[in-house]
Amino acid sequence: MLRFLGSRALVSAGTALLVLIFVFVAARVTGNPFDLMYPDGLEPGQLAQYNAKYGLDRSYPEQFLLYLRNAVTGDFGISLVERRPVPEIFFPRLAETLKLGVFSLIFSVVVGVGVGMLLALYPRQPLIRALGHAMSLLYAVPGFVLSLVMILIFGFVLNALPTQGASTPAHYLMPVVCLSVGSIVSLSRYVDNSMRETLHQDFVVTAISKGTGRRSVVWRHVFPNTGVPVITQIGMIVVDILSGTMVIETIFSWPGMGNLLVTSVINRDFPVIQFSVVTVSIIVIVLNYLLDVAYLLLDPRIGRTRGVA
Repeated sequence: MLRFLGSRALVSAGTALLVLIFVFVAARVTGNPFDLMYPDGLEPGQLAQYNAKYGLDRSYPEQFLLYLRNAVTGDFGISLVERRPVPEIFFPRLAETLKLGVFSLIFSVVVGVGVGMLLALYPRQPLIRALGHAMSLLYAVPGFVLSLVMILIFGFVLNALPTQGASTPAHYLMPVVCLSVGSIVSLSRYVDNSMRETLHQDFVVTAISKGTGRRSVVWRHVFPNTGVPVITQIGMIVVDILSGTMVIETIFSWPGMGNLLVTSVINRDFPVIQFSVVTVSIIVIVLNYLLDVAYLLLDPRIGRTRGVA
């Protein structure tokens, strides 16, 4: 088990480094940010002065090594647009994104698992079958399309919900739903398929034939056996929510990290882009590592089957 977790830790560290290198290079191939900030041009020598001030006059390897050296000491650079330290800009936005993401995750898991259980346990009920068809239709609707439809209906036609900002609980309703719909559909299908497969296992059929109540069998044997697959799907949902925030936050003018990242890319704000992407990537990598730990706790055979236990 320890060798398995150690190898996963090394893979995670290598992935974080590759992400940092990629975003560092990708940000700079878009061009010089000061050309975008001053489209009418600068006074002679000013561009060279700005490049020297922010280290953009050096080669890519020199810039990268300088960035790593400063990052080790806690210096992640100054925003080229807001002229403030990047962490001061990023972390308040991250807090808003995490609040939105946590509510979306809870909503996705509760509704997704609940719908999946209904589809598996009552497949012949007309209402449940209709619910399954509705899930299939929703799966084909992208989140940004649903968000525009909801803004049109609930924001303008009915004038029932706010469409921009994050100042009241009502502001959370539409963004949470739009972020959660795809996850709810995928998780409900996962739970449905997993539970149906388990329901047909010999030990479940035997337990029911011996007179054990169906509800007791479901909660004692069927639902626990879906643990590892559900955790796998929840890990994917977290990644989907974090990636989906960039679009949803932009549409709803949510003051979060996704909106900040989109704005930074448009403005070529290299320090903010680097810090934002790498921080989010580290969050995802750490979550995946914790999921690996959860897999081992639920099913220790995972480490043995990989020959590292």
